[in-house]
Amino acid sequence: MYDLLSEAQGIIAELDLFAILSRHGEARLVGSVALDLIVKLDIDIHLLVGTSELLAVADNICRQILDGGLVHEVRLSDYRGEGGVKIGIDAYPARSGDWSIDLWVTEHLEATAFAFVDQMKAQLRPEHREAILAIKRDLFWRGELRQGLSMLIYQAVVEDGVRTASAFREWTMRRG
Repeated sequence: MYDLLSEAQGIIAELDLFAILSRHGEARLVGSVALDLIVKLDIDIHLLVGTSELLAVADNICRQILDGGLVHEVRLSDYRGEGGVKIGIDAYPARSGDWSIDLWVTEHLEATAFAFVDQMKAQLRPEHREAILAIKRDLFWRGELRQGLSMLIYQAVVEDGVRTASAFREWTMRRG
């Protein structure tokens, strides 16, 4: 099996994302790539900035990414009501397929996934990883692995002992 983590890290390096983002604040890899639990080709990076001028920062980042010449289209979404703005690269081609890249820009530490990733890294055990990947793969092949669901899977497996996709479905139904 091809190493998706290495591929994701190569994309990040190729686009020089951390150099671009670090000019504006603290950038950290989050999500499945940060935890090496990749099923869906998706890279998430959160950027904590020290300004409320989120659109200006995001515009500057978009320009730098486009100026690099490897990306020809970015999407800027205004979620300031939810604490930030999102820069999206919907399809970056690589060996395993097209990756989506989401850059979340916020001025609020609590709007990042920094603490969640740190917590998961401290708690994840091999049996957790195995269960998480099995559940994510099952949901992915069913077309049900959508935005935000991975965090629930991590929680269900690590905190509540869920080990299968069917048990995860039951867990989510109980939670409403």
